[in-house]
Parts: sequence; structure tokens; C-alpha cells
Amino acid sequence: MAGQYEALFMPMKIGGITVKNRIVLCAMGGTNPIGFDGHFEEKTRAYYLERAKANVGLIIPGVIGVKGMTGGWLYESEALFMGPVKSLMDDIHQYGAKFFMQLGAGFGRVQFMIPGADMRADAFKDVMVAPSDGLPNVWDPAIKHRGLTREEIRQIIDAYGKTAALCKRAGIDGVEIHAVHEGYLLDQFSILNTNHRTDEYGGSLENRLRFATEIIKAVKAACGADYPVSVRYSVASKMRGFNAGALPGENYVEFGRSMEESPAAARILEAAGADMLNADNGSYDSWYWAHPPVYMPMACNLPEVTYIKNFVSIPVVCAGKMNDPDIAARAVESGAVDAVGIARALLADPQWCDKVRDGQLADIRPCIGCHNGCFPISHFKGNPCGFGPMGACAINPVTMREEELALRPASVKKKIAVIGGGIGGMEAARLLTMRGHDVTLYEKSGRLGGVFVAAAAPDFKEHDKALIQWYGRQLKKLGVTVSLNTEITAAQLAGLNADEIIVATGSVPKKLPVPGFDGINTIEAVDYLMGKKQAGNTVAIIGGGLTGCEIAYDLALKGKKAVIVEMQDDILKIMGLSAANSEMLREIVRYYGIDVYTSAALSEIRDNGVLVKMETGAQFIPADSVILSVGYTSYVPFDGDALPGGKVHVLGDAAKVGNLMTVINQAYEVAYRL
Repeated sequence: MAGQYEALFMPMKIGGITVKNRIVLCAMGGTNPIGFDGHFEEKTRAYYLERAKANVGLIIPGVIGVKGMTGGWLYESEALFMGPVKSLMDDIHQYGAKFFMQLGAGFGRVQFMIPGADMRADAFKDVMVAPSDGLPNVWDPAIKHRGLTREEIRQIIDAYGKTAALCKRAGIDGVEIHAVHEGYLLDQFSILNTNHRTDEYGGSLENRLRFATEIIKAVKAACGADYPVSVRYSVASKMRGFNAGALPGENYVEFGRSMEESPAAARILEAAGADMLNADNGSYDSWYWAHPPVYMPMACNLPEVTYIKNFVSIPVVCAGKMNDPDIAARAVESGAVDAVGIARALLADPQWCDKVRDGQLADIRPCIGCHNGCFPISHFKGNPCGFGPMGACAINPVTMREEELALRPASVKKKIAVIGGGIGGMEAARLLTMRGHDVTLYEKSGRLGGVFVAAAAPDFKEHDKALIQWYGRQLKKLGVTVSLNTEITAAQLAGLNADEIIVATGSVPKKLPVPGFDGINTIEAVDYLMGKKQAGNTVAIIGGGLTGCEIAYDLALKGKKAVIVEMQDDILKIMGLSAANSEMLREIVRYYGIDVYTSAALSEIRDNGVLVKMETGAQFIPADSVILSVGYTSYVPFDGDALPGGKVHVLGDAAKVGNLMTVINQAYEVAYRL
């Protein structure tokens, strides 16, 4: 064991059990062993076992409601618990890990919108609830929720006790109450501005927490005083109001749970019988605190969680970008917190714990905070809540496909040429070599990474830079032949003598047929990010997608005035881009006073600015420089006739422009088949 990280691998008592170390795999949507329709998610078995084998101490899966979406109660599912769930517990316990089931009371005003469904319909009356009548839905504020009745509250409390008893019988080591946290239903009850009740569940702090404390007591009554109960807890809500979050370091008036009120809330939960607080910050109105994207600093929630530990005697876990082993170990060793919550980093690399323990930090595949695979819930004008499958990982295609994509040697060893040293090319070369093929990677520039080098250039993209370094290290360790400064032409293809050729040449910036597009004051986004051209003090950015908005942020950090010009009716209008990321960028745009022009079609670029056409007519926007971020088009530097038939595989942006997840997944799929 690496001595400086020893604190992370000391045992910890939670209620009546001992966890072997201080590393908690926190709950994430899509990792639920029980689906919302009440069936067992068999694919999660291998996912959990991979992480249990690699010495995660405590596993907490994604939430499952004590009442299902279809109206049935979870405690009625005895066959499910005593069958596949108990079998899963037996398997996990073989590796010394513990497992807490996270049980939810409901979403309340953060209930997701179901595409195409009328959420006001009677069919959804049992889920479109809240503490009080009239609370606005976070995804569509025009939709208002109804208040829970006292009878409904008591039914949920009763269900928690019965479900926890079933969990105990199935060999589950404890339960986590979801959640006085992140703006979910129990959190809405606990906060004055979202609880306007006049009965025993509203008014004073004790009353507002009564729903949660009665749940804790019901679990203890059903399972015994020693049966562990964790509470997922947000120390501070970081809300400026409904659908308005605060940024790190911003002065604001707290609309949700304040740091002044939080110590008393924590003490009330402990007095009710809670054995652990699994803590961070945030709400759906400030989602990026609970789901920190790349723009958030490391250990973003540690100051508040450290503070709250002063007021309770039970273990306190801190979650939220705690995957820097040095920060994590110092926090535990100093007593600032008792354990660290590691979530998405364990999607990216299931061996995180073992690699930290063994001091192999450079071999940890870094989570980059993109949320593209684990939390692709998009939110923009015209799309209140679009979401895809969760629980996957953009940079680790094997996550949640552990059995399907188990590493296997190639049946026939081949000589394979990979043309293009971007992320897709490196991923293909890595896996092909691991499977036993003889691989040569050709890259026309002097460095690996492709266009991702530019994407990783801003100071706040340190994890993107780390991913490029990780790939370079893996290729070197595997002995992949890498030929830099080598451009492969059509005439050279046959001379490669390869059994298979993978083309991963990426994409090039789009050109728009606009006067002045190639003018002296225009800068391609890639050229700006790579430092090839410098921007003036006032900069118009053409394109309000992810790259354009990140460039605006980078310019603002450098003290320059940025203006975003977007032809669509909203910025960041990207399906699959997590709202945690996009909403933080929107708040950054607000905070730094970055002007945004939407529904603005570029008409002309002039030496002193840009002319745009808007619904209100033509408008001139002054600018010293114009940065072009209008997207990319696929680039394959060969004519179709030049490619040897049957041996060529075009992948990633070279086939179709996508994002990092599509590139890596395609590269992995191709390499896995060959």
C-alpha cells in the first residue's frame, strides 16, 4: 500500500457494521439494480462485482422508489429481493464489500418530464406531487405540482419501514434515505421556500424535517437500532431562486438550505437515528454542485461538508470531485471527513481503489466530468427534459457492458494500421494491441490527441489534458508502434502491408459562405485554443455550442469581453449534453456578463465587427476579433477508390461528427470485432 493513501484504506464503523475502507461508491442514476418498472437489472451484477473485486468499501446503487412509477409498493416484491437481489448480495460479500440500498420517497418538483406525455394527466397524479400545492416543476415551470396529503406521507413512511425490513432479510447491509438532498421530495419538505404547509410537516425546521425523521425511525423500528441508515444530505442548496444557481465564490442570498440552518438540520437527523450523512451541496436548481462538471474545482463541496462534521458525531462522507487521491487522503487523515464518495470516477475506471492503494495513479483513467454517458439529461429551449440511457461512461465503453465486452484475445492475429492519432485512433490502437494484434499508429502531426488537444487547452480542462496523457502512457506501456509526423497518402496505403486499416482522421472546421469569413480578424476556434492566433479585447464568437461557450468562458477569465452569436433560438442546444454541464455554463455566461444574441444569422464579418440578421432586423456587433465555432465536417484524406476494399474501417468524426463518447465507443466496437 502506498503510505500517503493509507488513511483511505482504514476500516470505518457505520451503525452496527464495519466497512473495510473509507471509499464509498455513491449512487448514480442508471446503476439501479432494480428498474423503475420493478424488474431486476441483470447487467448491474457484473458492474458491481468489478468494483467490489477492486476493493470498493461501500457500494450504494442508484435510487429505487419505495413506491414504483406504476403505483405498486416495493415491499410487495419479496420474490425479487429474496431471489436475484439476495444472490447479488452473496456475490458482493465474497469480496468484503458492503452494500446499502438507496430508497427514495419521490422526486417532487424535480420529476423528469416524459417525452410526449402530458404530465398534467391523471396517470401522473401520484408522481407530480410536492410538499405544497403550486410548486413549479424544475424542467417545465409552467407545470405546478400538488401537495401530498397526510395519508400519503404516512403511507410512504410505512413503506420505508417494510422495504428496509425486506432489504435486511435479503442480506443488504443497510439503507440510504434518498434524500434530504439535491432538491428531491424530502429536501423540498425540509426547505422553507418549498414547504408552505401549515400542519405538523411544515413551519418550523423540526416540522419540515419530520417526514425524513419519521422515515429514519420507521426503518429503525423495523430493522433494529444497529441496522445502518445513511441519509443523503445537501449541506447547502446553492440556490439563488427557482431554476437559479450560485457559482463558486459568488455572493448571493440562499433560497434553499443555508449554512446557518444546516448544522441544526444535521443534528436533528442524527438525533432521529441516522448513522451516516452522505453529503455534498446543491439542488436541481444548481445541479452542477451535486453533479460537478469540468468547470467545477476539485473537492468543490469539501469546505461545507467539513464544516457540518463539526456538529454531528456520526460518520460524514464528502462527495463531489473527491477523486484526487491526495485531496481525498488528506481530508480523511486530517479528520475533516470520515470517508470520500467516489462515483463517476469509478465508472471511468473500476480499478480506481486498487490503483490508488498500489500507487499507480498515472494508470487511472481520469473522469473528465462530461456526463455524456452517465447523465445525458438535456435541457434547453424547446426541450424541457430530453434524456437517454444513464449509467454508462463516455470514456469507458465497458461500463454496464462488463460481460458483453469482456476482454478476449483475437482469434486471428493481424497487422493493423491506424491512421490518425486522435482519441478514436488511440482507443482503437490500445484495444487492438491488448487483444494481440500488431498495431502501428500513424499521426501526421508531432503529438497525439488530435482535435481533443484544442478542446483540452483552457485552464479549466485539466482532466481532458489528463485523458490525453493517460492514452499516451497506455500506448507506451503496451508497446504500440507510434509514428508521429507521418502523413499517410493514398499512394502509401497499399505499401503499409496491413491486414486491416483503421481511418480515424477526424474532422475539419466548417466554412460558411459569408463575406469576410476568411478575413484577417477571423480566428478558427482550434487556432485560438491552440494559441496560434491571439484574440483582441472584444471578441464575437460565432456559434453558441459547447466549444463556443467554453471559449467565451476562457476569454472572460482572461479579462476580455466576449459576445456569443448563435443562429438557433438558444445556446447549448445539444441533445446528450447534460443539464449539469449546460446549466453551469449558462450561469457562467450570466455571472461574467457575456452578451448572447440568439436567433441571429451571421450576414457579414467586417474588420470591426459582425453584421447579423435577427427577427428585429439587421444588427451590427462591434468586435476586435471574430472566433469561428460553427462546427466540423468529417475529414478522410483519400478518395473512395484509393481505399483497399474490404480492409478499411472509418470511425469517429471521420465517419460522422459526434462527441467524445461516440468516437470512443465506435473505436472500441471496431477494435473488439477485429
